[in-house]
Amino acid sequence: MMIDPAEERVLRAKYLDWCSAKVADRFLELTPEEIYDLAHCPSSGVAGEGGVVGTAVARREAPAALSFPGSGEGEPGLVYRALVERVTEVLTARLGLPPFEEWVAMYRAAPDRYEAELLGLWRERV
Repeated sequence: MMIDPAEERVLRAKYLDWCSAKVADRFLELTPEEIYDLAHCPSSGVAGEGGVVGTAVARREAPAALSFPGSGEGEPGLVYRALVERVTEVLTARLGLPPFEEWVAMYRAAPDRYEAELLGLWRERV
């Protein structure tokens, strides 16, 4: 599939926006206990290469151990950030988000559906 470079830039920004919205929606459905459990679950492989999971965020190694407020380790703000990053990585892998090329085909087939699901963050990237 050939895409004009200017159009690809916009589509990639929208794709990342859409994927972020999917992960954020799922994250917000979690209870504090589920968040804690996900943050501590062992890494179980990564979804298909080329999708969002193929990006630098998902390739980073998860912290070997996370510390939490009250554990006496680390600064609370940094600890919270590690927890959110780890849960985001797990959710991204579990959601099975489509690779970019597949998403573009679905987007072109029903752009209104995908536009309604965008957060609007894509505008900052183009």
